[in-house]
Amino acid sequence: DLGRVAYGTAGRLAVLISKTLYSFGCLVAYIIVVKDNFGSGLRHLIYRDDEDGDEGGRGDNASWFETLLESEDLLTFILSTGIILPLCLMRDMTTLSNFSIVSVFAMVAITIIVVLLFVINPRGEVRMDGGTTYENWFEVRPGLLESLGTFVFTFVSQHTVHLAYESLDSSVRTVSNWKKVSLFSILISTSVSLSVGLFVYMSFWEKTESDIFQVYPSDLYSIDVAKLLLCCTMLLTFPLPFFTMREMIVLVLNDCFGQDDESEEMRAALLAEEFGEGDLEDTSFFDPTRSGMGGDSGGANSSNNVHAAARIGARSQQTRPWLKPGEERQLMFPYHFALSLLVWATTTVLAIKSPNLGDVLDLVGCATGTFIAFILPALFSFKLVGYTHLAAVIFILGGTVGSIGTYFSIMQLL
Repeated sequence: DLGRVAYGTAGRLAVLISKTLYSFGCLVAYIIVVKDNFGSGLRHLIYRDDEDGDEGGRGDNASWFETLLESEDLLTFILSTGIILPLCLMRDMTTLSNFSIVSVFAMVAITIIVVLLFVINPRGEVRMDGGTTYENWFEVRPGLLESLGTFVFTFVSQHTVHLAYESLDSSVRTVSNWKKVSLFSILISTSVSLSVGLFVYMSFWEKTESDIFQVYPSDLYSIDVAKLLLCCTMLLTFPLPFFTMREMIVLVLNDCFGQDDESEEMRAALLAEEFGEGDLEDTSFFDPTRSGMGGDSGGANSSNNVHAAARIGARSQQTRPWLKPGEERQLMFPYHFALSLLVWATTTVLAIKSPNLGDVLDLVGCATGTFIAFILPALFSFKLVGYTHLAAVIFILGGTVGSIGTYFSIMQLL
C-alpha cells in the first residue's frame, strides 16, 4: 500500500514483484542448506565408527539407510515432500508460531558451538593461522563484488514483515507493540548472525565459505549436531517466505484481474480497523477520510469501517472468484493447493539442481534484496517526504551494490 500511495499501481507492483522474487530466492537457498548439511550430518553421527574402521568405504555392505543419506538429491526430495510440503499447504503462520522458539534455541545452540570450537580448537584443526592484521581485517581480496549479495541476503527481512506482524495475537497486535517486537528480534538476529560469522571467519580466515560447516573437519560430532540444528531451523523457517511469495502472487493476480473501483476504500477501512485511532499518526499516509471513511469517531467509525470492508469484500468476491469469501489474500482450496504445489515443486527442483549455496545467495541478495532494503525505500521517501541526504545515500549505495553485484553474480554462474 505504501508503494501505491507513492507511485500508484506501478509502485505497488514493484513492491510485490521484488518481495516475490526475493522470497523465491530464499526458498531455494533454504533447501540447498538442507541438501548440503542434513545427509552428511546424520550419516556421520550414526555411521562414524564404521567409516573410521573402513577407510576404503563400506561399498555393498552399506545399509539402505546409509545409502539414502549419501544420496543428497533423493534425500532432499524426500524431506521436502514429507516435511516442507505439508507445512506449505497451511494458510497462515498460526500453528508454526508455536515452534518459533525451537528455531531460536537452535540458532543460539549453533552460535555456542561455533564459539566453543574457536576457543577450544580441538586437535589444533579449527583455529588456523591467519595473515597480518591488515590482511585479515582490511585487505580487499578478489571476489568481494561477487560476494556482496551474501551480505545483503543475511540482513534483509522486510519481505516477511507483514506475516510476522499478523502472526501476533490480536490482543497485542498494535503498531506500538510491533515496534518493540521488531526491535528486539532484529537485535537478537543481528547478534547471532554477527557472532557466527565473526568466529567462523576468525577460525578459517580467507578459507571461510558461505556454507560455513563445509570448512570444518568432518570428524567433529559438534559440527554434525550443528548441521542438523541448522536444517531444523531451515525447515521451520521455510514456510514464512513461502507464505509471503504465495500471498504476493495472489495480490498481483488481484491487481491485474478483477480489480474493482472500491479497492482504495476497502484498504482504508481495513487499515483504520487494523491500526486503530491511537496509531493513525504512524500511518498518516493512509488517511481513511480521503476515501469517504471519515465521520463519527469511536465505535461508530469502527462499525462503519467493518461494514465497508464487508460490503467491498462481497463485491470483490464477485469479480475475483478465485478468492475465499470475504478474503483478499486467500485462494479457494483448489487454487490454493495448485499454487502451493507449483511453487514448492519449482523451488525444490531448482535447489536440487543448483551448483552451490554461495552463488544463489549472491544473486538473490544483489538482484532483489537491494531493491527491498535500499532502492524502493529511498524512492518512496523521495516521493512522500521529499529529498533528503539519507535517502540519496541509501539509493546510491543500494543501486551501486545491486547493479555491480548482480552483474558479477550472473557472470559467476555462467
